[in-house]
Amino acid sequence: MIMTLSLLYLKYFCDSVRLGGVTAAAKANFVTQSAISQGISKLEKSLGCSLLARHPNRFRITPEGQKAFHHLSDILKRTEEFQESFSEEKKNELGHLEFACTRSFALAVIPNHLKRFRASYPDVKVNFICSGRPDYLKQMIRTGTIDFGIAQDMGNFLGFEQIPLHQGVYGLYISNTISLKEEESFGFILPVPEDTSVFKEAYFRKKRAKPKVFLEVEGWDAVARLTTEGLGIGYFPDFIAEDNKSRLRPAKLNLDLPHYHISAIYAEGLKLRKSSEIFLSYFQKTG
Repeated sequence: MIMTLSLLYLKYFCDSVRLGGVTAAAKANFVTQSAISQGISKLEKSLGCSLLARHPNRFRITPEGQKAFHHLSDILKRTEEFQESFSEEKKNELGHLEFACTRSFALAVIPNHLKRFRASYPDVKVNFICSGRPDYLKQMIRTGTIDFGIAQDMGNFLGFEQIPLHQGVYGLYISNTISLKEEESFGFILPVPEDTSVFKEAYFRKKRAKPKVFLEVEGWDAVARLTTEGLGIGYFPDFIAEDNKSRLRPAKLNLDLPHYHISAIYAEGLKLRKSSEIFLSYFQKTG
């Protein structure tokens, strides 16, 4: 018949023998002397033998107890070694890489970092969602759908930790195929629903007129694509222009345009998985 032995009771018994008594074992395990005595009694019942000779004010181990101590100490040692090795393996596990960010950032910046990550950690499963609406990002983090989200100028971070990743400035860009003379006749391509009020105010201060808007489209990447095709002067962040630098140049208008900040956010009080920490470190190394 296979016996069921409690590791806790094994420890109570071995600690009592090793430390020379029930009182010392109780202190070492932060329990009462009664708990130690009851645990040893239950262990004796499971083994079907007496491990201790009961004498008032005297701790003495029986011959069966000596034999049991030798074997049980080995079991406890192997158990502790297993727990330590298992804990170390768990500590070194990367876990999945699960995050979300804006489509524009995904197209312009994420690929290079993700390529580096995959080269070093090919076995890590990646779940990458292109969605950058701040409210949706925060909801996905709260529900555990993703570990972290990446977006720019997200405003209220109450309940979230923030890791700055990148900063830059918005700009006005035009296709290299458009001459400086032709540029004057082109209208602007603006993103919606992003706030473009600062650009419009800066343009009015310089020109004393409202900017001529040719198109309003959703998404920075859509604005950039239409701009590279020579349809107008695009307004978007410099990181998108950098991704299209062979086809774009800054428009000649010299306006005071706003800066932006891109951050990763995750639930306050929670620790990121190791895979997330490694991936986000790539941004901080390269700026």
